[in-house]
Amino acid sequence: MCAIPIFKEYWSLKPEDIVPQFILFKQASGLSDRTLRDYKQLLKLFFLRYPDALEFPRERTLELLSTCKSPCYYNNCFANIKVFWDWVQAEGYFKGDRHPLDGLKKRKPRGRIVQLSEKDIARLLSQPDKNVYTGLRDYCLICLQIDTGIRPGEALQLVPSDFFPEKKEIIIRAEIAKTRVSRVLPLSLPTVQAIQKLLTVRPWKNAPIFATETGTQLNVQPWSRRVKKYGAECGLNITAYHLRHASALLLLRRGADAFTVQNMLGHSNMTMTRHYIALTMQDVRRGHDNAGVMLSILGQESSKPVRIRKINV
Repeated sequence: MCAIPIFKEYWSLKPEDIVPQFILFKQASGLSDRTLRDYKQLLKLFFLRYPDALEFPRERTLELLSTCKSPCYYNNCFANIKVFWDWVQAEGYFKGDRHPLDGLKKRKPRGRIVQLSEKDIARLLSQPDKNVYTGLRDYCLICLQIDTGIRPGEALQLVPSDFFPEKKEIIIRAEIAKTRVSRVLPLSLPTVQAIQKLLTVRPWKNAPIFATETGTQLNVQPWSRRVKKYGAECGLNITAYHLRHASALLLLRRGADAFTVQNMLGHSNMTMTRHYIALTMQDVRRGHDNAGVMLSILGQESSKPVRIRKINV
């Protein structure tokens, strides 16, 4: 079926005209460098693959999304391309009654929330060689992620001035927070002591706390590969982001309330926090069933079906 362009007087516009304006608008809105990079990468791919996407936005957007196999990747593409088309429409760059994503929804993710026991964490922490700088750094970073549930991308941008050992706190500045909202994370004493030791053995004063051997910022992907390697060495299939999952579940199982976990993880609302709560509720169900209090009191006979004579009125 032939696609019908919805552009009218804007036929002469090209991606190189619109995309930089969109990125500039988002930059002025205060988005993080990582989010801006995600927009740039997606739009570059989109318009390289579909140069006529401005003429046929719905058709080409559907083609793009049809190539996204995993729900997670699909949802990321969906969210980012929707923001772009929302902006295009708001700016009046195309006319039409139908939004390119009209009628489409995000997919239900099949992604796993990794559950690690305290013994698993202890095994993981035993892997880095703390006698060398990179090993000590990795040990400290794992401690911080498990202790606070901080996002890897946020942790890797922390600098020494964000660390307050006397208060046992670390500050996530608004400019490095994913949600662009600052928050204060309490630290346990072992994490404080580990970070203090790390800062004393490095020659740099203002480099990121978890810098590379040359004092530059460590990026998320190399860090995730290192976590994956440590995990494989002790029989765990994990990445850096899975440490955030583990932290949330351990906090809840240790008695932290849902709002504390939401604030520590930096969730803008309770939607994602509820996923972790649901998993801990499964623990409650298993614990309840295993305890079998009423079965112990009433015995197995109580679980057998009983025929009850109806009362005639």
